[in-house]
Amino acid sequence: MTYIQSVIPWVPILPLFGAIILGLFGKKIYDTLGENVTGILGCLTPMISAILAFSAFFKMLSVETGNRIIQIPLTEWITVADFQIEWTFRYDPLSSVMIMIVTGIGTLIHIYGMGYMHKDQSFWRFFSYMNLFLASMLMLVLGDNLIMMFLGWEGVGLCSYLLIGFWFSEEANAVAGKKAFIVNRIGDLGFLAGMFLMIMYSSQLFGNVSLSFGEMQSRIGDLSQVTFWGFPLLEVIGLCFFIGAMGKSAQIPLYVWLPDAMAGPTPVSALIHAATMVTAGVYMMGRMYFLYSLAPHVLGFVSLIAALTCFISATIGMAQFDIKKVLAYSTVSQLGYMFLAMSVGAFSAGIFHLLTHAAFKAALFMGSGSVIVALHHKQDMRNMGGLLKKMPITGWSFIAATFAIMGFPLTSGFFSKDEILWKAFIQGSPTLWLVGFIAAGITSFYMWRLVFMTFFGENRSDEHTWEHCKEQPKRTVIPIAILAIAAITIGFLNVPHFLGGHSNFTEYLSPVVKDLSITPAEHYQNVLDTAQGKVVHESHVDHTALEWTLMVASVAWTFFTAFLAWFFYMKNPKAREYIMSGVWAQKIFIILYNKYYVDEFYEMVVLTPIRKLFLFLAAFDQMVVDGLVNFAGFLGRHLSAFIGLFDQNIVDGAVNGTAWSFQTGGKGFSFLQSSKIQTVIGTSIVIFIIVIVSFILYIG
Repeated sequence: MTYIQSVIPWVPILPLFGAIILGLFGKKIYDTLGENVTGILGCLTPMISAILAFSAFFKMLSVETGNRIIQIPLTEWITVADFQIEWTFRYDPLSSVMIMIVTGIGTLIHIYGMGYMHKDQSFWRFFSYMNLFLASMLMLVLGDNLIMMFLGWEGVGLCSYLLIGFWFSEEANAVAGKKAFIVNRIGDLGFLAGMFLMIMYSSQLFGNVSLSFGEMQSRIGDLSQVTFWGFPLLEVIGLCFFIGAMGKSAQIPLYVWLPDAMAGPTPVSALIHAATMVTAGVYMMGRMYFLYSLAPHVLGFVSLIAALTCFISATIGMAQFDIKKVLAYSTVSQLGYMFLAMSVGAFSAGIFHLLTHAAFKAALFMGSGSVIVALHHKQDMRNMGGLLKKMPITGWSFIAATFAIMGFPLTSGFFSKDEILWKAFIQGSPTLWLVGFIAAGITSFYMWRLVFMTFFGENRSDEHTWEHCKEQPKRTVIPIAILAIAAITIGFLNVPHFLGGHSNFTEYLSPVVKDLSITPAEHYQNVLDTAQGKVVHESHVDHTALEWTLMVASVAWTFFTAFLAWFFYMKNPKAREYIMSGVWAQKIFIILYNKYYVDEFYEMVVLTPIRKLFLFLAAFDQMVVDGLVNFAGFLGRHLSAFIGLFDQNIVDGAVNGTAWSFQTGGKGFSFLQSSKIQTVIGTSIVIFIIVIVSFILYIG
């Protein structure tokens, strides 16, 4: 315990330290010591964090199951009246798995990045951002309270913006980065709303608030009795948090940023899609399973969104030619599977698929990056083919990862995907199972389509590219091979009971992630009945035969669609061309190729009106607001000029005229004081005559 408490704080601190050092001094290090030293520094801190994470995990295995929730308080953070947030890390079975995924796969991606980013002028900046990305994700999964989770949540959002738009000199890359940032901010508003509601009602009911997950779990029963505007409070809070997950983990309708994330370097795609950001929403639901277990209506909504995301993204993947775009839509679809598991109460199954997906999807993205570099940054699969001859390590690793994602028996995807489909059938509905089942076959089809177009058949690139195409350096291909091996083998961590296993992964998570054994609605009703003192009976039926049936059906279906891919893209391409020459086939393909025109819909319905509103506001500001300000200035200037003239000509004129009159009169009367008798007499006579004449004229 002491060992774990001493090493875990260093797991997020080391990548953060690396990000700061490379951010402040990276250019100097790069210019002085060269690329290799910079790259080693960038890889070193994640590697040490990974060593610490794995060592803590093996230490955890020796701890009794009941003592595997370890809180590591560091310092007080926010203290405002009864609102007291501590900077505390939480190390338990769930966070231990997550930090091994983040640091382990993250380290391999960093090593791969040294080769991929070779000679890039911003090499040091790339590793600074990547280190910061890992630090943010580790903060998210290790935080003991919602505030720390949200800090990491926003951190990965910032890093996604920096890394997707890494080559920002090209406008398309900068736009993609902004798109990711803005869409995620929309989702984050939901997360904030849920957090504020939790703070407000916890404060009203209990007085003190720390937002720690342990505190929230202990109070969840009381919170389940509260309503907000007539709706159950937990349903509202759960929905708010899921809106945040829709943005971060790319669920419909907030998934549109993720395919555009391909604008960043391929190591970024691998890190975002496999080990870090997109898994945040799944992790959040697993961490707060106690809340969602009492929010059946929200889980119903989650199942709808997950099923749509899973199916629609898979169909789009069938019609893409950009190798990274195919994998991007595959990621969106696989995330749909994870949320499908969460929505039926199979929380550990969702986390297990998160683990297996991290391995095979990182291998796939890194393999695609090697292909892109070998082909001089060409990404269109129509210009590939036959690359297995030139790139055997990359090719066979890619094929191994494809076996895993299709769910080939005894690979990791087989164990995780089929468990989700089984839970969707037994605890969700046959409809949910059917959607996931169809999507599994589509996944197998588009992934083998990608493999056959890229690694088999005749080369379709130009002669110069083909001649110079070769396997990438060891530091690039070895991480891919390691992940491919993991993609094949890690499924044995959770072999289900009906196949003779012990579901070890599920058992390991059980202290902090408890699956529902019945549907969420039935579980919620049982909780209400228990609170009212009613006796609750749960029926336990042996479904072994049904499990075998569904598993065999799933395997047969994915094998069939893989066969179709082989037939249409290897054996008989003319049959594919004949089918695609049909009018309806072309119309469907155009719709899928254009991604159901979702981006165009957003452009028309959301972005264009917003732009017009902004143009109107700009014109209003210029013509009305600025016009009033300018008119006030004009009026002020001319009024002051008029007042100046009035003061000068009227006020000053009257004053000066009066002074002149008195001055002139004074001079006139001064003649009377000249002491010359003739002047006095003459002047007096003149004045006397003027007075007499004026009097006569007046009375006349």
